[in-house]
Amino acid sequence: MESINNFRDFGGYKTKNGARLKKGLLYRSGDLSKATSADLEKISALGIKTICDLRSERERRVEPDRFPDVEPITFFNIPMRPIVDYHARSLGRLFSLMFGEERSRDYIAESYKAYREYATGYLPQFKSLLKRISKSENLPVLIHCSAGKDRTGVLSNLIQQMVGVSPETAQEDYLKTNENLSKYKEEIIKKLKRLAYFGVPWKMYMPLFDARTDYLNAAFAQVKDEFGAVDDWIRRGLGFSEQEQVALAEVLLG
Repeated sequence: MESINNFRDFGGYKTKNGARLKKGLLYRSGDLSKATSADLEKISALGIKTICDLRSERERRVEPDRFPDVEPITFFNIPMRPIVDYHARSLGRLFSLMFGEERSRDYIAESYKAYREYATGYLPQFKSLLKRISKSENLPVLIHCSAGKDRTGVLSNLIQQMVGVSPETAQEDYLKTNENLSKYKEEIIKKLKRLAYFGVPWKMYMPLFDARTDYLNAAFAQVKDEFGAVDDWIRRGLGFSEQEQVALAEVLLG
């Protein structure tokens, strides 16, 4: 894609029982606000029928998605909070960056906190999405947030593991984001360096721009703390029945 960050198919992986997560059904990316006409043509060619936007209401309002206007696309929103709201720009925030609480904020700790929340804080909405993608007429689906890294990374990983992809394989897929976002990261660093003119230690933001194993581990630590295991998270957390799991697997696995 020309202007959509981290766009990729997160299918194609073998499951622990020897099946395979189908390709061409599950896509993930950053937001579509800067999508070019060529990008939209590619999305249209993929036949995407459902777009799940994980961004907050503010993010969606400030940077609305662009999408093909010739396809019958259904939109689904799970408004998950970003680790940092980049749209909350104000003199007050700049002052806080220069002299206040935000200047000393630990963004590694903030990322841990957010990932834990992503894993268990939106279970009813996540269940609704899963039931939607359990029906072939709603596929392919594109799941995205802002950069396609954190919120999208956790949900994509959970979907993969739900249908039997091993944790190790799902983690490898999650870490591919670091390769796909290298250009995006360079552009962000250029913008952040401008904060140095105001005496802001811009490097404190750097932990926000990596996909890290310890972040993902924080999400699954939360699953373990609340439910004990992924299977229990599916059954008790999501309230996803065995029959519903079978329906999901029948659609996604081949």
